[in-house]
Amino acid sequence: MSCSRLSMVKQLMEPGQFSAFEQYFESLSPNCKLSASKVAIATGIDFKLTHKILQKLADEKIFKLNYGLRCPVCGLLLDIQDDLPAIEKEQFCYQCEEAVEITPDDIEVIYTFYNYPFATGQQSKKELESSESAARSFDSLTQLIASGTLDLNKAFFSPTDQEYQKLQSAYNNIFIKKDTTKETGDSLESLTARLFSLCRHFRAEPVRIRPNQIDCYVRNTLFIPGVSQASCKDSFIIECKNEAQSPTAGYMNKLHSILKITGKQFGIIVSKCPAPRTFVTLSNKVFLNDKIIIISLDANDLKKIIFQDVNLLECISRKIDEIKLDSTKSLVELGLYDA
Repeated sequence: MSCSRLSMVKQLMEPGQFSAFEQYFESLSPNCKLSASKVAIATGIDFKLTHKILQKLADEKIFKLNYGLRCPVCGLLLDIQDDLPAIEKEQFCYQCEEAVEITPDDIEVIYTFYNYPFATGQQSKKELESSESAARSFDSLTQLIASGTLDLNKAFFSPTDQEYQKLQSAYNNIFIKKDTTKETGDSLESLTARLFSLCRHFRAEPVRIRPNQIDCYVRNTLFIPGVSQASCKDSFIIECKNEAQSPTAGYMNKLHSILKITGKQFGIIVSKCPAPRTFVTLSNKVFLNDKIIIISLDANDLKKIIFQDVNLLECISRKIDEIKLDSTKSLVELGLYDA
């Protein structure tokens, strides 16, 4: 029996493909587990288009996404999660008897029925056979990202209305005159820690090290595109400057020194005023010499993120690219990024 709920993806396919697609799905049982490669092999639809079709059906609550974590060494299925940001990058493999680091290549995307759209159904032999020949690499999180059907930035940074309201209050507070310099600095540090903590894979807190105070130390619990462009596999450091002037080269030197001492490769200067025009070029030289990336976020960036729903992670990713390229123009202006 055909299902009109599948017709929403008909416009994505070439003539003749939809009937094969519909016939295949009618043969599935309510408890089946699908992958993009399995569907592509069974229907003859190419892998990239299959990713888009399955994601569309997931958006419409016909499917739900599950993520299978496989050991990068032996391939053992270690765990299945339905919440991507909850995945920790370090997992223990009982077959290898050691901890292993999970990357998007090791996360297998699995689709299961959220709402079974057929009155009857039975998993066919064809479907079972195709699962045996499925190429696992096509079903990785990496491929889902490459197909353009999953926005990781939105998956990991999507504050609620209430959280945005608290951020907006904290943002306005940094412009209120304080009695002491410490109170002034604390207001920006507090906003920064709150903002970065809203990323599902970040934990942000001030940390005291000898001989410096780190305004905000951010632990990254999952190795994903974005900050991973800066070889940031575990943590990075933020320096806050809540003053009525642009951050001088001294702030970059201080952060650069802390990064070298702690063995980190990524840092952020958060300031009320924009960084000098020479910042990108200076940071590019640091990157070329030491493979350390330092970017800046100013009050204008924070305002767009907090009041205009600009994505923090995309903004960071864009600024990292600008440093690596020594770009003379914003990559947003060039149409390469939205944030």
